[in-house]
Amino acid sequence: MIEVFYRYRVHPQQVRAFEHAYGPNGPWVEMFRRHPGFRRTRLFRHRSESQVYITVDVWESKAAYDEFRSEHADEYNRLDAQLAMLKLEEHLLGYYEGPDEYRAPLDTLA
Repeated sequence: MIEVFYRYRVHPQQVRAFEHAYGPNGPWVEMFRRHPGFRRTRLFRHRSESQVYITVDVWESKAAYDEFRSEHADEYNRLDAQLAMLKLEEHLLGYYEGPDEYRAPLDTLA
C-alpha cells in the first residue's frame, strides 16, 4: 500500500465546497473508485489553521496509482481545472508506505 499526501490552502469562502469535493464522497473519490487499486481517501483540516487541509489517498501500490493517472489523465486534469477556484495552494507532499506491521491483507482490515 502507498498513501499519497497533498497539502492545500483553501480559499476562505470555499471551505465547504472544498470539503465536499476532496472528501470521501466527492468527485475525486468517484473518479478514483473506477480503478481497482484505489482503497480510500481521508481528509484532514489543520487544527489551528482552518483553511489548511491534508488529503491522503490510499492505493494498493504506486504502480496502481500511476496506472490510474495515466489512464484517466484527461479527466483528472479537467476536474483539477474545474475545482481550481477552491484552493489557493496545492502541494504534493509525497508517497508514503507504512512499516510492515501496517500492511495487513485487505480481508483482515476492519
